[in-house]
Amino acid sequence: MTIVRQGFFTVTALAAALGVSLLQAQPAEQPAPEPVDDTAAFQAWLAEFRAEALTRGIRAETLDAILPTIEQQRRVIQADRAQAEFVETYADYLERVSPRRIEMGKTLFAEQGAMLEAASAPYQVQPRFVAAVLGMESNYGTFPITEPLFNVVATLAFDSRRGEQFRNELFAAFEIVDKGYATPEMMKSSWAGALGAPQFMPGSYLRLAVDQDGDGRRDLWNMGPDVIGSVANYLRSTGWQDNQTWGRVVSLPPGGEQSLPAPQNVGLDPDATCRRYTTMGAWRSLSDWQELGVRKADGTDLPTRPLAAALIIGDEGDDKGYLVYRNFCSLLRYNPSFKYALGVSLLSDAIAGIEN
Repeated sequence: MTIVRQGFFTVTALAAALGVSLLQAQPAEQPAPEPVDDTAAFQAWLAEFRAEALTRGIRAETLDAILPTIEQQRRVIQADRAQAEFVETYADYLERVSPRRIEMGKTLFAEQGAMLEAASAPYQVQPRFVAAVLGMESNYGTFPITEPLFNVVATLAFDSRRGEQFRNELFAAFEIVDKGYATPEMMKSSWAGALGAPQFMPGSYLRLAVDQDGDGRRDLWNMGPDVIGSVANYLRSTGWQDNQTWGRVVSLPPGGEQSLPAPQNVGLDPDATCRRYTTMGAWRSLSDWQELGVRKADGTDLPTRPLAAALIIGDEGDDKGYLVYRNFCSLLRYNPSFKYALGVSLLSDAIAGIEN
């Protein structure tokens, strides 16, 4: 049975509280709908998009060079509905923090450590976190990114689930080409429409990509200072604090998660960025978590710093916990998945040789 976890609540616990069984709470399985041929509607939508893009200042030459090449990709919709962050357990997802990926991160520091330090320093972000983001996003720029971005983003913009969001990203993608920041041939992406080694959405490229090496280009396609500086700038823009880490792996008290009180607001959530992630549960002081029986992974006492922390529980029954600090919320701004942010966090520690 798949358990959807939020903070340290589960769907199972919620169903029990409501007095219903989990089976009763599930909708009856329905046959898959027959695929609909909406090609004509998609083409009409592109024509309407072109008209609005012109009012936004995108040149007709740019639009007419790209719009006729756009093809709807229905498999992108299927991928959008089956993201690994949604369907995999914590244990399975965190296997991405593999010995090979850790070793590649260490090699990157051994070979490019000075560049990593120099490009991250202006943004006051520890370079190990920048490297870990790149490790999780594109295997440090080595993963082949081959999807035609305009196909992907137009398909997701036409879809109903996040249509308005991706419509804005499509305008941003046209602006990137229209202003000469990239050629249409360079605009390759993942199935989710993200660009380059750091997997920036087009809008994020326009807002946050930087020309760190001063060559007149914001190059996110080749690993180098622009990539490092842009990721660091992204994290800084979310309120990153370089005097803190992400959090730590912890052991739970006897009785595991069931022995802990239900989450309640105790007024310690660090800032608005963290408050938007309501499923993180209660933010408590480290001393409060200590009193509740939470300890470091090795069983020793928690640090005594006056930090607020939230507790994230992994898969039901594994009694694995993670006390996360304010910077964890910045990683969630990069990708709003606890599993993703934990992957980056644990990879950053492993690259730096920090044991949990």
